[in-house]
Amino acid sequence: MTDEDVAPEQGELAITRTGDRLRLAREAAGLSLADVATRTRITQRHLSAIEKSDFSELPGRTYVTGFARAYARAVDLPEAEVGAAVRRELEEDAYGARPLYEAYEPTDPARLPTARMTWTLVIVALLLASAYGVWRFLSVEPGEALVAAQNRAAEESEAPQSDVVALPANKAGTAPSAVAANAPVVLTGISEVWIGFDDAAGKTENWRTLDPGETYQVPPEYIQQFTLRTSIPQALKVTVGGRDVGAIGPADTLVKGVSLKPADLLARTEGNSAPGAAAPATRALPKG
Repeated sequence: MTDEDVAPEQGELAITRTGDRLRLAREAAGLSLADVATRTRITQRHLSAIEKSDFSELPGRTYVTGFARAYARAVDLPEAEVGAAVRRELEEDAYGARPLYEAYEPTDPARLPTARMTWTLVIVALLLASAYGVWRFLSVEPGEALVAAQNRAAEESEAPQSDVVALPANKAGTAPSAVAANAPVVLTGISEVWIGFDDAAGKTENWRTLDPGETYQVPPEYIQQFTLRTSIPQALKVTVGGRDVGAIGPADTLVKGVSLKPADLLARTEGNSAPGAAAPATRALPKG
């Protein structure tokens, strides 16, 4: 009977795999898996898989051999011999059929965005978009909010008009000209001038400053709901359908309650007030 026929004594381990050889060398050197991990910079999970010859838990064939050689260097075993032994075991296990990940690069989990972070970014983006919409709404010029209404008014002014307003006869008895009830009312700054629009209670709902030469077409809603006020009447030109209605008040006088209806404005050109139209209130401004 030869020595090979003698079974190992109880408690003695039979070295059949490269992983067993590496583990015994580590234990003989008095090293823990953590010690080897520190020397090789390989995770303990991968080192444990190498000791168990469980190569399926490792990222790829090239990494299996490389990790095994690094382990061998750490426990003073011949790394070339260990690497060759591992390659043979890979072939025996048909490991080559497993897809290879040669371009594998361990990713730091801390650098990957979490689901919570992703949802946080989405919510922040939605809040920013909403905030911009509110800011845009609040920062538009007074007339811009009524662009749609002005466009509708422009379209209606181009269509044939059946509703006209007849102005009263002038002092000379000359028959007045007819004007469309919805003729455009345009304010033009002769010099820099402040204008405001008052509601029925006399509260100024809107105001703006016109620069010299700047024009502002009064929206149809304003014509029906508001009256005009200004403190420098001589700096403001008012036209109805392109027709200048003249001064709306004495120079350097606060004028308010000026009707914006085409008939009322054009009545000024005849020196009379339109029926039912109230005369604008005026107040002299202090000099100096």
